[in-house]
Amino acid sequence: RKDSIMQDKIYIHYGHAAFDPSLFVKIRNNSPRNKPIGGLWGSPVDASFGWKDWCETKEFRECKEENSFRFILPEANVLTINSVEDLRKAPTLDYNVLGWIINFERCVKLGYDAIELNFSEDYELYWELYGWDCDSILVLNPDKIKMV
Repeated sequence: RKDSIMQDKIYIHYGHAAFDPSLFVKIRNNSPRNKPIGGLWGSPVDASFGWKDWCETKEFRECKEENSFRFILPEANVLTINSVEDLRKAPTLDYNVLGWIINFERCVKLGYDAIELNFSEDYELYWELYGWDCDSILVLNPDKIKMV
């Protein structure tokens, strides 16, 4: 899908009560895994199946409001993936022994501030990007994060 500018969409990150830029780790590929080292993960607060939902389903951890923060990404260049077709068109896709992977370092070089995956729009994304288990956003550029 065409890259988008995010304005009013609100995201939530569980595990910290506030965003601390000094804790942000620069994105690095983690091949052959399909998740990078670094970045900031969140889910849309109105996600059909976000991180909190996944944690409850898998009995992984309790996501508490008091240990979370909400943020927006005004004027961010977001690579939005809603379907396998969107994934195949992504300019940052590589292939390795495990299948299709996103080259996160290339995303940064191309000017992307975040990658949003809407898993609930196309369940096949689960198999294509194994390890991305819910509707989520991976923030690559901490300078774009604005607390709400």
